Amino acid sequence: MIPHLLVWILPFVLPIQHSQSDSLKMIVEQTDDDSIKASSLLALSKLYYTFDQDTAILYGQEAKALAKKLGYKKIEANCLNIIGVANLIKADFENALSAHLEALSIRETIQDSVGMIESTMNLGNIHYRLRELEKAVVQYQKSLKLAQKINHERAMSLLYNNLGSYYLDRWQSWNEEDDFNMTKEYLEKSKAIKEKLQDKRGLINTLIQLGEIYYESGEKQKGILLLTRSLEIAEELNDTEGKLSSLGTLSNYHRDDNSLPKALAYASRAYEIAQATHSNYQINIAASRMSHLSAETQDYKNAFEYMLIKEASKDSIFNESRQKIRDELQIQYESEKKELENQKLTKDRELAELAIQRKNELLIIAIAVGLFLIVLVWYQRKINQKLRAAHSELEQVNAKVQSQNRHIQLQATELNTTNLALKKANKFRDKLFSIISHDLRTPFSSLNNSLDLWQSGELSQKEMDYILSNIATDTRTTSILLSNLLTWARTQMSSDQIDKTEFSLAELVSENQDLFAKQLEQKNIQLKNHIPPCLKISNDRERLSFIIRNILSNSIKFTPAGGTITVKTDPVNTNTILIEDSGIGMSQAQIDNLFNKKQYSTAGTNGEQGTGIGLMLCKDFADSIGANISVSSQSGVSTTFKVELGR
Repeated sequence: MIPHLLVWILPFVLPIQHSQSDSLKMIVEQTDDDSIKASSLLALSKLYYTFDQDTAILYGQEAKALAKKLGYKKIEANCLNIIGVANLIKADFENALSAHLEALSIRETIQDSVGMIESTMNLGNIHYRLRELEKAVVQYQKSLKLAQKINHERAMSLLYNNLGSYYLDRWQSWNEEDDFNMTKEYLEKSKAIKEKLQDKRGLINTLIQLGEIYYESGEKQKGILLLTRSLEIAEELNDTEGKLSSLGTLSNYHRDDNSLPKALAYASRAYEIAQATHSNYQINIAASRMSHLSAETQDYKNAFEYMLIKEASKDSIFNESRQKIRDELQIQYESEKKELENQKLTKDRELAELAIQRKNELLIIAIAVGLFLIVLVWYQRKINQKLRAAHSELEQVNAKVQSQNRHIQLQATELNTTNLALKKANKFRDKLFSIISHDLRTPFSSLNNSLDLWQSGELSQKEMDYILSNIATDTRTTSILLSNLLTWARTQMSSDQIDKTEFSLAELVSENQDLFAKQLEQKNIQLKNHIPPCLKISNDRERLSFIIRNILSNSIKFTPAGGTITVKTDPVNTNTILIEDSGIGMSQAQIDNLFNKKQYSTAGTNGEQGTGIGLMLCKDFADSIGANISVSSQSGVSTTFKVELGR
């Protein structure tokens, strides 16, 4: 059981508003008052620590440095606290522990009782996350004594909750009566204080934990009542996390009591809320629960659908993680760029100061010369010598500054070139990973899950036949995708190596026609090859074959049974291949999106599913061999693909 809160001294953090962060950043950039700047940087750190810990740590460190310079011990300790919490969220326990120990030392020095309560509580949370439970309890007890000493009821309620969580974990592991009694005692104390303070949001978690311990100890009805009350409060406050936790626990307990309709109702509500959050993590949990309950109620079709949703959300979580890595690289690049700009500004300032110094010297010399011109001619010569020396030195300094500026510009250019090369290298990897994660893993996962259900004997023959038809479709689609992917990946890794040979275009079309013989037979489609047998062309045979194969596959997919597909050359230009079909055609909007970089897929006339990447890859291949692909179509009548080959 995770401790109740990581930071209790901070207010509840709402979704950060751009206007608030932008206002604070503007204050930091424009103010010359270090105390205002330190407070604004601390506020920025507080805004970011829940969702962008690295940025929160950077702002916290900058605020801490300013506070230390100004001697503001309390602000310095608060900065260390935020840095420690952000590192704890990142699971960087060593830096989190160091920051909180330093904050505690400062707070003890200035006798900040409230701050000491916060620091000891957060030290307990770190030990709890490290599973050093006995050390965690020692820190919680220290914090509790401080809170009781100054009668800080808010802190006491949170510490009672954390101690209750500790004994709840012990009771669930060892089932000792003493642990059960201690859990109930601490959680009841926390509940009483939160009710007194009308801390409804904090009360939700306490009620859930009390509901769990009463239910699991045998007092099931009381446990259900407490969980129902936590759900009512969460709905009153529109606390999404509280609603999801309460609904999920109620669903699990009704499932344990074989009250499957009630369990399914609570699970369904949780799934709807999870979808509204757009959180792939919450959708994964809710869809998994719905899949299991649907299977238990013998609704295997829904069980299968929810299982697919669960797998899709798992893939999205993976992609979000990869996106965060890219964002961190971008932040690093921006930081380095800003540092270079700061260095340039420093050099410009030095140059300006030298120019001002020169003007001042010239002014002094002019005044001296004007006053003592007649009497002090000999002194004028010395002054002129000094001026020439100063001018020579200034020219040297200017030359040095200009050289440094050129070096800075060169570094900036090299950094930008490196960044572009990294993006280009990542482009192929990103596209490859995206295709594999969304188009290969899900069909194979569906196949494994379906076979597991069949092996366990939970599916009837009719249900298995239905699922097998879906598996067959997925397998064909995946096979085509894999073939396309391997060909495309091979050419991407050697994209500059075009292998031009002379070959018969009619034979190339016939080879691809043979590949689709079964599909043509199943849909009773005639494929007419009107390419002259004697026509020879010079091009990359494999890449052109890939283009023709994918266009034919697309034509078969969208041509209804009994239709016709014709392959021929343009009568005027034999280097132009025309592939016409009597299919369902396309709208102009569909044509406009046909070759863009997004995966675009539509079911065929017999419900065939595609991968959404075939035509996109055709466009890449066409560009690589100097060809152009265009489409003309009449919705509901026909579609013609034109492949214009370079000379």
